[in-house]
Amino acid sequence: MVIINKVHVVTIIFLMIGVILNLIPLPDLLAATKPPILLLILIYWSLAFPKHISLTYAFVSGVIIDILLITPIGYHALCFTVTIYLILIYYPQMRLQSSWNKMVSLLIILIPYFLMSTAVNNILGISFNLMHVTFSILISIIIWPGLFNVLRFIRQKYTS
Repeated sequence: MVIINKVHVVTIIFLMIGVILNLIPLPDLLAATKPPILLLILIYWSLAFPKHISLTYAFVSGVIIDILLITPIGYHALCFTVTIYLILIYYPQMRLQSSWNKMVSLLIILIPYFLMSTAVNNILGISFNLMHVTFSILISIIIWPGLFNVLRFIRQKYTS
């Protein structure tokens, strides 16, 4: 008999919310600079529960986003998996940092994600604007403290 942990249930619910937020249509200017909300949610849960939320969650979430956004299968899966791998390597250091240092660490972790995604876009011939990528990184860093606090509140309320 499989016992489902509360951590997994809450994580899956919020990953579904993240998928929905990634699928919301936005005007062209906002869509180009939209932060990867699903990835930020994955990063939070992998920081909070590194033994429960692993690369499998990142890969499956990436494949689901690939299917729903009609991108080549493995595009987001690769980017999400590598990013969560970096988080799992450096989570002991990140958990002890202040919120400002976490923002800088998140910036350092998100740079390889955006470099991989722009490299894959370049290989596939998908046009992208480097300024939009930069704004997307900055927006991700700006919304991180608020998202972190909301998810921490939910984690403390529903997973303990």
